[in-house]
Amino acid sequence: MHAFYSFLNRICTVPVLIIAVIVFACFIACFLPMQKAATAQYTENAGSIGLSFFPMPDTVYDWAEAYGPEGRRAFIKTWLTYDFFWPLSFTTLYLVFIGITLRYVHEPKAARLCALVLVTLAMDYLENILAIIIMSWYPVRLEAAAWGLAGANALKWMSMGAASALFFYGMVAVPMCFVYRKIRKI
Repeated sequence: MHAFYSFLNRICTVPVLIIAVIVFACFIACFLPMQKAATAQYTENAGSIGLSFFPMPDTVYDWAEAYGPEGRRAFIKTWLTYDFFWPLSFTTLYLVFIGITLRYVHEPKAARLCALVLVTLAMDYLENILAIIIMSWYPVRLEAAAWGLAGANALKWMSMGAASALFFYGMVAVPMCFVYRKIRKI
């Protein structure tokens, strides 16, 4: 575990943060609008699996039916391409930013909390895998996969909420800590 945290500490640097911000901004500005346009026609009358907190199995299968065969294929393609790289983008940004800010404010041991973002990444990928399985096998109902999908979504959004709280804490704590340290030196 020490080697893992040591690795995280080494990658949490300002140059990596700058690269992560640029990649994240490119996804938001370029790829996200294209992806939204590509799948919008299928989600008009149905929700989106990835944006739901705890989609019940019946709801997931209602959406699968509403997407139609072409929509299911489009979403599978999305989960295998765009939705492979998007979680990496925001995970890297969050991980590095949280690591840097918590290390500055609370020393290196607190920076270990940045690993929480990896839970979000794992749950996002699990959600994608289960959604691909469900859409591929439709109309066959795979109840265990559907319930697993619901659980993965819930854990993804809860860990994302906790990671976002750490992110915003870092945004506030770093300037306050900087000012406090300057005042203390006076």
